Amino acid sequence: MNLDEVLARRVAVWGLGAEGLAFADLAVRRGVEPVMVDDRPDEAAGRLSAALGGHRAVVAPGDVDWSTVAVVVRAPGVSRYRPELAAAGTAGAVVTTAMALWLEDHAEQPVLAITGTKGKSTTAALAADILEADRRSVELIGNIGVPVLDTYGRPMPDAFVVEVSSFQAADVTRSPGVVVLTSLAPDHLDWHGDAETYYRDKLHLVDAGPPGRLAVYAGNEEALRRTAGHPDRTLFGPQGRVRVDDDGWVEADGERLVDSARLRVPGRHNVWNLCGAIAGILLLTGAPPSVAAVEAAVDGFAGLPSRCHVLGERDGRTYVDDALASNPFASATSVESFAGRPLTVIVGGADRGVDPGLLVAALGAHRPSAAAVVLPPDPARLGSALVDTVTRVVPAADLDEAVVLAVGLTPPGGVILFSPGAPTPEGGGGYRERSRQFARAAGFVEE
Repeated sequence: MNLDEVLARRVAVWGLGAEGLAFADLAVRRGVEPVMVDDRPDEAAGRLSAALGGHRAVVAPGDVDWSTVAVVVRAPGVSRYRPELAAAGTAGAVVTTAMALWLEDHAEQPVLAITGTKGKSTTAALAADILEADRRSVELIGNIGVPVLDTYGRPMPDAFVVEVSSFQAADVTRSPGVVVLTSLAPDHLDWHGDAETYYRDKLHLVDAGPPGRLAVYAGNEEALRRTAGHPDRTLFGPQGRVRVDDDGWVEADGERLVDSARLRVPGRHNVWNLCGAIAGILLLTGAPPSVAAVEAAVDGFAGLPSRCHVLGERDGRTYVDDALASNPFASATSVESFAGRPLTVIVGGADRGVDPGLLVAALGAHRPSAAAVVLPPDPARLGSALVDTVTRVVPAADLDEAVVLAVGLTPPGGVILFSPGAPTPEGGGGYRERSRQFARAAGFVEE
């Protein structure tokens, strides 16, 4: 089912965030008035009015007569496993997403899709930068912050680079021509229900078919195991067609492209992200990108906000914003980026039911021994897991206090890393707001 087929039917859009508003706007411009649905109807009505003008009714999902709706386009934040969506399906409605519709409409176009538990935004951004440096027109869209629906009506680029989350992948009906899988580890268990369902939903982007070309990070056992049967799989990173040689150079099919030491963003994982970007381009275009394009992209890439992003230095301490690290796997990888330096990590947030073992192990292995400041709402849970692995575990009431405590725990020359390892608690405003709070508390943003 593509966009035109959906708009020819009675359609409901559930979830009026950025992607839902983009769908509503596109539908209205094409003369279609969807049923507008949101868990917070009054707030959503205000956003809808600001985006589209005029007044349109927004209803709560429990108030919808699903038998009157043929298609439900859900926003990524609306879990596929909500009972109301099950009721809609029982009533005969098709449940889909903007991403699924877009992939159907662009099945024959040059699409490079990036997914994974960690690293997908950086990999997507680097891929787009390299393609642009090679004088190709690019649309960088999807979960990175630009709704895919925004591309309708615009000139066709030389390539689409699309970041795809597990939320978006769950209802995909057509696999892209090229997919890069950066990593797999348990995440978003509150949305998916359990780790096995998370993996299934994430990999639905690859498994929906027909099989395209797939690049997989060779250092992640879960990703390797779950894609072992793919008929056209390429590896990257520690081994594969795109790899880092013994001298630290990134090479593709044996051709040296760039010294990985030129990458300014911290962490070995970002070198693997660069390898993934190059591998995706190799599969998309049939050839490695030029040396000049890779060097230009690497030299110009300063990292993405909220993703192991160095804010700066104060009184000899380096402050790093990693607010988007919403699971232990992501935070563990960031901790490993600062081996050999004194480290205090600010952690904590909502409990998704994910085992913190990877983060605990990374902090336990860090030398010199790390310290931790633990945020609400449940500092005792994570603190008790860390108590035997770090020198100090200190609870904090909020991020402002956490930064003050971290300064006291971190000697000059050390790193204060805000990497929560858990999602933002309800009412916390999301990771972007937490990034702003951390930067403000650290003195890098004016009041």
